[in-house]
Amino acid sequence: MHFSCIYVGNASRGLKAKLEKIAAVSGAPAPTVSSLVSWMEWPAPANPDMVRGKTEAKSVPVLLIAADQLILPAWRTVRVHLAEAGRFFVVLLPAGSPTAHIVAALREGAYDALTEDEPPERWTVTLDAAAAAESLWARLFGGAVTTMRDGLVGRSATLQQLRELIARIGPTSASVLILGESGTGKERVAEALHKARDEGKGPFVAINCTALPRELLEGELFGATKGAYTGALADRPGLVEQADGGTLFLDELGDLDPALQPKLLRFLETRRARRLGGKSEYSVDVRILAATNADLRAQVAAGRFREDLYYRLADFTIELPPLRERREDIPLLCRHFLGAAAERHGKLVTSMEPALVERLQSWSWPGNIRELRSTIERLVILASSPVLREGAWSPPSSGGPAPTPPSGASSVVETSASGYAIHANETVNAVPLNKRQRRELAFRLLAESGGDQTWVAARLGIHPTTLYRWCQQKPATNTPPAVL
Repeated sequence: MHFSCIYVGNASRGLKAKLEKIAAVSGAPAPTVSSLVSWMEWPAPANPDMVRGKTEAKSVPVLLIAADQLILPAWRTVRVHLAEAGRFFVVLLPAGSPTAHIVAALREGAYDALTEDEPPERWTVTLDAAAAAESLWARLFGGAVTTMRDGLVGRSATLQQLRELIARIGPTSASVLILGESGTGKERVAEALHKARDEGKGPFVAINCTALPRELLEGELFGATKGAYTGALADRPGLVEQADGGTLFLDELGDLDPALQPKLLRFLETRRARRLGGKSEYSVDVRILAATNADLRAQVAAGRFREDLYYRLADFTIELPPLRERREDIPLLCRHFLGAAAERHGKLVTSMEPALVERLQSWSWPGNIRELRSTIERLVILASSPVLREGAWSPPSSGGPAPTPPSGASSVVETSASGYAIHANETVNAVPLNKRQRRELAFRLLAESGGDQTWVAARLGIHPTTLYRWCQQKPATNTPPAVL
């Protein structure tokens, strides 16, 4: 990977010479030098796309930002824009900076940190890795972030076809049956269909058909009069009345009690109903959408679901694919859930390393989008810096392929991001590792993997720079060769 470098800070003559030498050895263009304020034309542009535009180059641009730029008033806004635009940066610290300063730089969201006294080889490896991350980001996200007005996140061909179908049948009053595994976003599709009709001006009312027993579900759907059952202390309108002029969404319809199916069928045919315990009927103008993860055709064949009700509900049928069949949408879903979780929990977490996104893409996600959302939420809650690192997450023990260790590496010990050692083929309680034990484990894994620091850092859930420092502090005679 060849990179171009933009140095943001006040560069001394010696530093300029070092940057030019590294660029020449790497076959990269001569570096550009600028201050943060002049580079951003402060005040910074509000559109993160402009931030990315400022660093366009024929080769992959890498931002090398001096540590003293991070204390400027402009930095807080610039950092947010960089994260939103998917820009990665490396912080340059003065020679001899303590580890605390390096940790602080990483918590500011830096991809990595360098010190001025480190050898050129270390600079080349770090800047090259940052350039590779930039290239991977562009491939995963394809440029600027787009806002999904319909609430559906992604740009896969499958999702585009779904959007086209919603645009066609959404404005009509036709009933739609939405099928798919649990967690595939059936309610989101129902909401998109609702919004496509008269811009969603009417109410959208949803009910889970398995949440209530049959006696209460009938009253919940059609309403009840005072005294209709124990606890009915007043007349109460049903959900079909509340949805008048809009949409009623029946979730988990496949589990609807057989005794209620004839009443629902009559309502679908007439749009008229009677409150539980009532004597007169009322009429409503409501659209019916339904969803289930069950095989309704099999239930019809088995006599557990009425065939006439099935055909009445399925004017149109939409089958949603599982997330494992639309993996190209995972990057945008990750960014969407990351932003929502950070706002909800008040955390300053703005982006994630592309390598982490690739790892998430490799998982099969048996719980589909719901599982992915929960995973991102946990990562945000546990995050200690603005960037979620590659080692923050490892696939569970079942459900999808796990990352393959380097040739020669032992799979006896795996260590989670929280620092717990888990021994393969053993059922043991997780034992927390202290710093000394983690360092010893790191050196053992380095020896077994041929010195692959990137893989070992991911296994340990630490930043590669931390591992690099550990290797620098270890006696040279026992230090495995570094392979970054």
